[in-house]
Amino acid sequence: MKVVVYLPALNEAETIGKVLDAIPTRLPGIESVRTIVIDDGSTDGTAQIAQRHGATVVKHVKNLGTGRAFVSGISAALNAGADIIVSMDSDGQFRGEDIARLIEPVLAGRADVALCSRFADGNLIGSMPFAKRAGNAMLTKAISVIAETPFTDVSCGFRAMSREAALRADIHSNYEYIHESLLNWRRIGMTIEEVALPVLAERPVGESRIMSSVFRYGIRSGPVLIRAIRDYSPMKFFGAFAALAIVVSLALGLFVSVHWLRTGETAPYTSFITLSVGGMLFGFLLGALALLADLIGRVRYELEEILYESRRSRLAAPTIRKVS
Repeated sequence: MKVVVYLPALNEAETIGKVLDAIPTRLPGIESVRTIVIDDGSTDGTAQIAQRHGATVVKHVKNLGTGRAFVSGISAALNAGADIIVSMDSDGQFRGEDIARLIEPVLAGRADVALCSRFADGNLIGSMPFAKRAGNAMLTKAISVIAETPFTDVSCGFRAMSREAALRADIHSNYEYIHESLLNWRRIGMTIEEVALPVLAERPVGESRIMSSVFRYGIRSGPVLIRAIRDYSPMKFFGAFAALAIVVSLALGLFVSVHWLRTGETAPYTSFITLSVGGMLFGFLLGALALLADLIGRVRYELEEILYESRRSRLAAPTIRKVS
């Protein structure tokens, strides 16, 4: 069994060396451990420092975002022949010594993906700003309901995944990948397990680049999350709006009908008739869209299977691109 730890990095020269040095070179039940740094357009010598500390570096000429860094990390790890892939931030919030505990569910075959939970069992070290904590809680609740899986933390970047899960990772966003990948894995029936581990509430050096502004993070990640929810179950997504439109329209129509029976006229609610009829038509159109979206979802599933088989075949022979 081979483990590859990949670390996305953007101008992390102050921390990347210490983080890499803390990653164990030997793990129980593991043949080898390899580190890969995805240098996402750094300008401070991150790549050179990472190489001096034993990491293979895959460099983006310019900053492409965390989503593209995730794709590059997965691709590089698969090319390196990884059986288990660990994603780990470069800012020093996570401990290398916890990798053994993180990969245990995947190594034991209980899970396809293992997620570090910062909030289970009170493991968070330090204080997280209220806005971030509340945002995490809301996202966790929403994704738990959609995925029908009780999570305690869905936004942590410390993860382990099997080779199979990595081959099936399907990310379309340049920026947000954590929630999209999680919903995608659940949609295709993969098993996800949380592992409670101690994590620093804030990075020890500098400020978070992802959550530096909660409002901006919401604006950028909101559309990605909505698309991921839509793709998770298109019939339910569009069907819910269709049902809402029809129920509201029926309620308006019933209200006007009762008023007419009591008074013999529709005034002053005559306009409700138009709203009711229009709402019903809109609801039925959404219902038709739900059926069409479900059909497209089935076609997408078949295409994903073809893509998966193509990836598995192409990555059968391990190769990896290095930066000189």
